[in-house]
Amino acid sequence: MKSIKMVQAIRRGTLVACLFAIPMLGVSQTKDSAAISDALHEARSHAVVVQDDAATLESYTRSQMSWQSHARHLQRMKEHANELMSDFNKLQSLRSEGSSWQQDAIDRIDPLLREMATHLNNTIDHLNNNQSQVQMQPYRDYVDANLDVMTRARDAISDFVSYGEARSTADDLEQKLELSSSASPSE
Repeated sequence: MKSIKMVQAIRRGTLVACLFAIPMLGVSQTKDSAAISDALHEARSHAVVVQDDAATLESYTRSQMSWQSHARHLQRMKEHANELMSDFNKLQSLRSEGSSWQQDAIDRIDPLLREMATHLNNTIDHLNNNQSQVQMQPYRDYVDANLDVMTRARDAISDFVSYGEARSTADDLEQKLELSSSASPSE
């Protein structure tokens, strides 16, 4: 009988210890990296420029711009895309310092930027091989694909920046109001 009570006491003690440990789990999570947040802001700025470049190039396909104008704009777009890729390389080098959502953001942006680079290079190659056909559908398809992927990349990066800002605001309010991180809305 005494051993049953001892086992029950140990179980209760273990349960109480687990209950006290749960709120501490949130404390042990990696905080947001300020460096990653800054790099995401910089990436957003460059993504906006690249997406604007893609929209401008798409407008060229509906005008009588020369192939040289297309080529100059593609070169400018490539320079801006390289700046965005530089931002992303910085993000990747900082990835291990980030919180879980920041690491997820980097992982989810990666395939979009790879796709962006592929489409941009394919568009440049197509123009180099078909300079007199900037008004033809195949070139327009390349340009439209660029606009699509660059819009998706810009939107994803912007959404992650907005998410980070919202989390930061919520964390600041939580501290200001002295709320525990384990409190739920129903309490």
